[in-house]
Amino acid sequence: MRSRPTRSTSVSPSRCTSKTRPTRSACRSSARCRGADRATARRGAKGDRVRFSVQTGQENISWDELLDTWQLLEGLGYDAAWTTDHLLPAGAGDADGPCLEAWTTLAALAARVPRLRLGTMVTCNTFRNPAHLAKIATAVDVISGGRLNFGIGAGWFEREHAAYGFDFGTAGERFDRLEEALQVIRLLWSGEQGVSFRGDHYRLEDAPFVPAPVQQPHPPIWVGGAGPNRTLRLVAKYADAWNGNGTLELLADRIERLRRHCDDVGRRFEDIELTAAAALIPDAIYERFVERTAEWQGLASADVRRMTIGGSPEDLRNAVQAYADAGFTHLVMVVNTPYDRGLFERVAREVFPAFT
Repeated sequence: MRSRPTRSTSVSPSRCTSKTRPTRSACRSSARCRGADRATARRGAKGDRVRFSVQTGQENISWDELLDTWQLLEGLGYDAAWTTDHLLPAGAGDADGPCLEAWTTLAALAARVPRLRLGTMVTCNTFRNPAHLAKIATAVDVISGGRLNFGIGAGWFEREHAAYGFDFGTAGERFDRLEEALQVIRLLWSGEQGVSFRGDHYRLEDAPFVPAPVQQPHPPIWVGGAGPNRTLRLVAKYADAWNGNGTLELLADRIERLRRHCDDVGRRFEDIELTAAAALIPDAIYERFVERTAEWQGLASADVRRMTIGGSPEDLRNAVQAYADAGFTHLVMVVNTPYDRGLFERVAREVFPAFT
């Protein structure tokens, strides 16, 4: 694969032109300002502020059960919920089972669940032209009244690309496309009209963009992944939040690498929200999950416990506190179907008060 020069956040005049910048208020109301409707973050034993959300996915589940679960999460006081962006089941369960499309599902949830922030964790960039994706995401931000968190990544699940005819390419090619997509999306969300863009993968020609997102200057952009080079470089250049996963030792290393990437591109590290994803495991399988994961990944059981959420009330609180101690302010708890509603209730009852 040939190497390509790294592009700056702003696109050069030779690549991009725009005609007029419309006059519009920075925000339609204080309640709709970016982030203004987020639930108050919680404080842990050391005064750490933490937000809690759940990545439910929508694999091997009915629409009615998914909606009921999101309404439960809202009622319990969770801060956000997330769909996954897969065209067929990619997690545990029936690999040939039902899988609702992420963004149409998210739009329907936005209309039925009035408080939760919501998003995809994360959008697979290879499935959609980024200009079309920017329009889709804007529609969800409008429908939700400014509650969208825009998660995006390069894509990883090769089977669904082959099944549905999407070009998978090499990892390097997928990251090249992701960087261009981020440029296109940020450009369309800049407020400029008549935008043109010439890239290796995507083009715009005198493109208007109306309506604008409710959140200004745009919905917060989350980039997911723990790759030390391309992923974190894109976070430093384009993202408002990074969502990492892995052991706390690995995440500590990635935080320092992200800090260096920010220095390299002239970005304030403090302007990027640090968020982490961790599996939320039901009590009935928690010990078995810890044992099998430790064996599979060659980790100590104690390390697995520190990268999962489950076990006793003390285990739950200690796990969250460990992420807070590492610098993370938002914890995305990942679950598989069938959902354990009682576990959602336990976390709200036994963890939230310790972080209020």
